[in-house]
Amino acid sequence: MEEMLCKGILADGQANIPIQMMSLTDCDGRMTPLWFRLETEEHEVRLCRIEEVVSRDEKKYVGVREKQFVCKIRLGNVSKTLEMRYSVETQKWRIFQFL
Repeated sequence: MEEMLCKGILADGQANIPIQMMSLTDCDGRMTPLWFRLETEEHEVRLCRIEEVVSRDEKKYVGVREKQFVCKIRLGNVSKTLEMRYSVETQKWRIFQFL
């Protein structure tokens, strides 16, 4: 099923949703995402808090370095697991897919 963001409900599947991220960077450069904001189809800005970082990795796709984070979030009463990616080159965050 393709990713949809309708009325603030997140569905499973592949996505490419740009987000505004608040993250913490340790002294050694390790990034930890804390919360993010995204815009719904109704142009509402929603805040999503990250409850847990399940895993983190660094990937290289066609020469593009990205940091990959699998996280659990809560949006209202709904709990979701998602994969977010941070592009080292462009310094932009996006939701890659919902798991």
